[in-house]
Amino acid sequence: MLGVIGAMSEEVQLLLGQLSDVNESMHAGITVRTGNYKGTDIALAQSGIGKVNATICTQMMIDLFKPHKLVFSGVAGGLLPNMQAGDIIIASHVVEYDMDLTAFGRRHGETPGRERLIECDPDLVGKATAAFDNAFEDVEGAPNLMLGTIASGDTFVQDRDKLRWLQREFAALATEMEGAAFGQTCRLNGLPFVVIRALSDSSSDSASEDFEANLHRACRNSFELMDLMIPSALSGWDKTDRRNRE
Repeated sequence: MLGVIGAMSEEVQLLLGQLSDVNESMHAGITVRTGNYKGTDIALAQSGIGKVNATICTQMMIDLFKPHKLVFSGVAGGLLPNMQAGDIIIASHVVEYDMDLTAFGRRHGETPGRERLIECDPDLVGKATAAFDNAFEDVEGAPNLMLGTIASGDTFVQDRDKLRWLQREFAALATEMEGAAFGQTCRLNGLPFVVIRALSDSSSDSASEDFEANLHRACRNSFELMDLMIPSALSGWDKTDRRNRE
């Protein structure tokens, strides 16, 4: 079983349209649809926006549906000036940028007993990059692909000073509101995960307007990658792994 989560309806509806043998259930106010996606059994959920919702959804999915790996996909705001709407970021790491214990001598995003940067599963990162290559090879106007850190916090960023701070403090490529909470929950449960984002805006003064204008394009690009990644995501899974959840 592969767990797939998006925060908003636009981020999951294209995937839902390709799901067969669908069963639906609700837990903690979150609708989860299980079914077959081109030969792979998945559990698909819309978590809602923000770190709390992402955490609740991820833990619920792990406890009740027992996925072997998990993917969070959707949209994000880009932090570099050369980025374009629709470009795709595959996270190598995620970080909770609004965790602030600097009063106790710690760096932003750092808490006791936890890595500041949470690493995504290298195998899933590799499968995502391969899916990108297959989805967009020789496609006119194809998005760019970047791998790096995605910073998560409970703020929709549209401030240039904060944009520069996120770049310099974390070397982040994009910002969103769920990935680090999702990643930390997966990490604590010992499960492989990856976060995949398509850019809807540039996190600048016009971010909210750009978001509305580019949301569907970004979701389409994310879907094109996920459509090819999902069937390969569980390949190579070792059934003797300590996290065997069958």
